[in-house]
Amino acid sequence: MITNFDGFTDELNEEEKKLIPILVQGFKNHSKENPIKASEIITAINSKADIFRLKNKFSEPRLRKICNHIRTNGLLPLIATSVGYYVSYDKEEIANQIKSLLERANSIKNSANGLKKFI
Repeated sequence: MITNFDGFTDELNEEEKKLIPILVQGFKNHSKENPIKASEIITAINSKADIFRLKNKFSEPRLRKICNHIRTNGLLPLIATSVGYYVSYDKEEIANQIKSLLERANSIKNSANGLKKFI
C-alpha cells in the first residue's frame, strides 16, 4: 500500500481479481491501430456490473491498479499512451513504455526530493 492512497494501492481485492481475465482478454483486442481509452473501459465494466457481480463502482484508479498488476506479473505487454491502452509485442514500443514508466518514476522521485526542503 502507498501512503495517502489507501484503498487504491492495497492488494487487489476479490472483485478486481475477477476482472483480470476479462480485462486481459479485452486488451488483446486492441492494438496500436485501435487503442481503448480508460473511460471506455470503465463505462463497459460498469454497464455490466451486475454480470460481473460488482458491489463497488469501477473507476480509473481501480483500472490503473489492475493494469499495474498485469504488467508487474508479465501477463501482457500492455502499453498506455495519451490515446489509450493497447497490447504490443513490438520491442521498440515495449522499450518506450518502459522508458515512460521510468521517467514518471523519476518525476515522482524529484517531487519527493523537492518536498524534503520543507521538513
